[in-house]
Order: sequence, then structure tokens, then C-alpha cells
Amino acid sequence: MKNFVFMCLGGAIAVLAFIVSQAFLLDKTSSSGQVLSQEPLSQEPSVLYWVAPMDANFRRDQPGQSPMGMDLVPVYANASGDTQKGVVEISAAVGNNLGVKSAEVEWTLPELSFISSGQVNYAKESLVHLHARTSGWVEKLHISDMGQRVKKGQALYGIYSLEFIDAQKDYLRALNSHNESLMRAAKNRLQALRVDNKVIEKLKRTKSVSQITTFYAPQDGYIEQLNINEGMYVKPENTLLAIADLNQLTVDVELDHQHAAWLSQFPGQIQWTLSSQLMPTKVWQGKLDYIYPMMNEELRTLRVRLLVDNNDQLLKPNMWLNLKGNITAAEKSLLIPSQALIRTENDTRVVMALGEGRFKSVSVNIGRFFNQNVEILQGLQAGDRIVTSAQFLIDSESNIDSDLQRMEASMIDGSDMDDSGMESHDDH
Repeated sequence: MKNFVFMCLGGAIAVLAFIVSQAFLLDKTSSSGQVLSQEPLSQEPSVLYWVAPMDANFRRDQPGQSPMGMDLVPVYANASGDTQKGVVEISAAVGNNLGVKSAEVEWTLPELSFISSGQVNYAKESLVHLHARTSGWVEKLHISDMGQRVKKGQALYGIYSLEFIDAQKDYLRALNSHNESLMRAAKNRLQALRVDNKVIEKLKRTKSVSQITTFYAPQDGYIEQLNINEGMYVKPENTLLAIADLNQLTVDVELDHQHAAWLSQFPGQIQWTLSSQLMPTKVWQGKLDYIYPMMNEELRTLRVRLLVDNNDQLLKPNMWLNLKGNITAAEKSLLIPSQALIRTENDTRVVMALGEGRFKSVSVNIGRFFNQNVEILQGLQAGDRIVTSAQFLIDSESNIDSDLQRMEASMIDGSDMDDSGMESHDDH
């Protein structure tokens, strides 16, 4: 009897445990179903294939490494299902690994910078050569050294010449005659002999002929040449001395032949900045004075002459200066970085960044180059973004994708034609 009671009690406990466990499993199943229904799994785009970063032709169906030891990168299928012709999609992580960079197409004024060097020379307008207008002897020399600074009106030398003496006598005779025409003719003769007005006024005042005619400096400057000494016999063809004014100098600069067109088109919009390593804190602004018409055959360079103000007298002839030029065009152009170009034998392309990891290669027509930029004549618009780094890999993918889509389209067209031909044959 006691055994029967224990058996009934054990059976009741087992039944109760089974009921509780079934209720728990049912509640858990319903809860998990609610969670799954509330949070559906998002489907990521599938991977089409894996490609080498540096070789778009090396493809595999699974991850691995390229022959260069680089990890293969995945190429995903277009999740939207409406793949455009030649559009390549790259995830943000892959783009960062490849170092993809982009720049905006800008409508702006082109600028061209260049550097060169040049030699400082005397300005031709500021260099004066003095000659004797007649033969004679240098009786007095008031200057002693080449490079000596002189002031305008300072006495330079005195010459004894019979022609100078005869001209003075003729002027005195004209003064005594009180004949205006004779006085004017005699004075013109003295001026033609480059006799200074000081000498003429003294002659008119003292009525005394000077045996030695003194000549004076026509301008401020430095003695650049000194070819006479006291007692020397001189002739009109001899250069007695030369005076150079250093307030304005010239700089002859050799420029690359590629800048010749720019200089002829935009000469007034060029900034010429000159500097010297001897005076690193000083800069001078040059002014374009002359463009030589001939190019240097050996160096393939074009020479230009610049005018430079030298009021502080820091620059000296025969010094060398560094030049930095900046040319700004008068009209705006569509510009992109020149490193974005993909140039082949028959075509020039760039890779456009369409946004959201999509890229596409487009053909462009280019114009002039401006240092790191290039002018776009056709193919892009202002505001577009183009790839400036890692564009060669994307371009290869875009071209391969375009070729595959063209092949698929031709195959579909061919199959459609075959089907239509079979249907017409069946009708007959």
C-alpha cells in the first residue's frame, strides 16, 4: 500500500514538471518570434569578386593576396539593381585603404607661377658717355677714381682746344656787335660743342676768353668708365668717361620657352618679385621693359628685361637676383588638378566621384596647363568632383565594367534576334 502511494505521488510530480516546461518553451518561442519580427536582419550587398589593388585584371572568388603581397579588396554588387554603365561602387573602408582622394572642379582665374634668376645691369637710359666734340688736351682732371660718386653740375675735366677758344671769341664779337642773330648763332655754336651754360654765362659776364674749357657732370651717378688722364690728347671718337645712375637698374632674365605665349598674351598682369640671398629680408618689384624677339637656340629660353627701382642703392650692377613670377589670366577657366588626368594614346579621362562610394570614368578635352592645374574645355562642369588619387584602379574597373555590360547587351540582342527568327520560321 505504501509503495502504491509513492508511485502515485511520483507520477503527479512528473506530469506537473512536464506541463511547466512546455509552458516555458512556448513563452520563450513566442518572445523570440516577436524579437525577430521587430528586428529583421539587414541584407548587405553581396561581393562579386576580389581584386588586387594595383592590378585590376587579377581577380579571385575569395579573399587572398595579390602577387605583390597586398590584400585583395572586395567589389560589391549594386544593391539597387539598376547598375549604370561604367559605374564602380567602392565601400568607404576600401576607399580609405586605397587612399582615394577627390577635388572639386572650379571655375576660377588661372594662375601660372615660375622661377628663374637674372643679372643686374645698368639701365641704358641712365648711362651717359662723354666725348670731346673737338680735339684737344686734357689740362685738368677733377676726378680720380672709377666708381667715384659725382653730383650733377660737378666739374669733371678741363680741355685746351683752339676750336673752343675760337668759339668763345666769336661769341664775344657777337655780343659787342649787339646783333641778335649773330649772338644767337655764336651761342648755338658753343652749345653744339657741349660747352656748359655756366661757361657761357661767365664768358658773357667777364668778357674774357678761358684757355681751358671746363666740362661738368650732366647727372648724378657713379663714374663707370674713366679713360683719360691729365695731359692726354683726345679726339671726338674717344670716350672720355661714363656716368651711371643707379637709381634705376635692369635685370636680364632667361625664362623657359613654354612661357613665351603667356608673356605675349598677358604682359601687364605679371608680378615680378626679385630677391637676393645676400639680403633675404629685402624684395624688389620689377616692371617688364622689353621681351627679346629671339629665343636662345642652345638653352631654349626666352630673355626678358625688367626695370627695378634702386632708390636705396642696395643693388649693384653684375649682381644676381632670384626671380619669382606670377601670371594671372584675364578670363576665368574650368580647372582641375593635373594629377587627376589619365592620359592614353587615344584618350584623356578623369574619374568622377558620383557620391555614396560610386565612381565613373569620363573622357575630357584639356587645354592649357597652369603649374599643378589644367584647363578643361569639355567633359566636366563646375562643382563636379573628380578623383586625384588611386584613380587608375577605379578607371580600370570602370572600363572593364563598361565592356562587360556592352558584351552582355550584345549577347541579349543576339539571342532576341535568334528567337524572333525561330518564331518566324515556325509560322512558315
